[in-house]
Amino acid sequence: MTFRPLVRALGQGLAWRVTAKGAQTAIVLLGATVAVFLMVHVVPGDPARAALGAQASPQAVQELHQQLGLDRPLMVQYWSWLVAALHGDLGNSIMLTDPVTALLAQRIGVTAEIAVFALLVSLVLAIPASLVSARWRGAIADRSARVIVLAGIAIPSFWLALLLILAFHSVLPVFGYAPLSDGIWEHFSHLILPSVALGAGHAALVFEINRIGLIEAIQQEYVRTARAHGISERRIFLRYALRNAFLPTITVIGVQAGYLLGGAMLVETVFAIPGMGRLLINAVTARDYPLVQGGVLVTVVIFVAVNLLVDVSYALIDPRIRRRIRG
Repeated sequence: MTFRPLVRALGQGLAWRVTAKGAQTAIVLLGATVAVFLMVHVVPGDPARAALGAQASPQAVQELHQQLGLDRPLMVQYWSWLVAALHGDLGNSIMLTDPVTALLAQRIGVTAEIAVFALLVSLVLAIPASLVSARWRGAIADRSARVIVLAGIAIPSFWLALLLILAFHSVLPVFGYAPLSDGIWEHFSHLILPSVALGAGHAALVFEINRIGLIEAIQQEYVRTARAHGISERRIFLRYALRNAFLPTITVIGVQAGYLLGGAMLVETVFAIPGMGRLLINAVTARDYPLVQGGVLVTVVIFVAVNLLVDVSYALIDPRIRRRIRG
């Protein structure tokens, strides 16, 4: 019985958001497929020549062009790729000759895991710090937190990754990836430094947005009314102010989730982690356009899906939105 209102609100919110944003999401995804396809095909270089090597004969290059469909008009190539992608077929890698979907399926779990842990790191760092900063605004704790935030924004993730490697190379593993079958500690110890390097910068943005939302929330009439009724400041912050301030923070978290996925690919290169990042970097170098197209398209789809889930979550957090949905 306890979970029924949540389930009902989730279902109503999902129906409402999907109905309201379905067409917009479809247009965004269609535009993304066009952008991804053109982005790869306008880059100078011949993927057939890159696959066969500089010493390949013109006849061999021409045959590979026909095999890959590169001799057809660009619009025909795009349509064929789009129809196949809608059926889950992203083609075969030129570099590795394996299906792109299989290659991405092998690597996306590692990249997603780093992104999720980085998101958790950013929330653990940002939310308590924003509460302290907003509660004692103008005090030493507030000023110190904001200085640290500026440093977090200014330092790129790859530079922070190098600093973490230098600082913790004797304590934690700094290179490679260990599957869960190697042991729980062995697995998670390889994820600590990449997650911190990626999540620290994003924690700065979450901190600032949540701090501003909290400061605005505690100036509202309902907070003054709560104080007048003798409710403690701790309860006001945690139960009332934080809940209302968290809506814009959730929006930022949803947007950052997509960027974390992309940032994880960069961090993977620094820490030599076999995720999507290293796979796509090698694919770009080799002009393996099916693999590049598939990897970027999967990233875009995940980004859009996460933001749709963020929209749905509004109905669970804010009762006013649930009432608007029912109305």
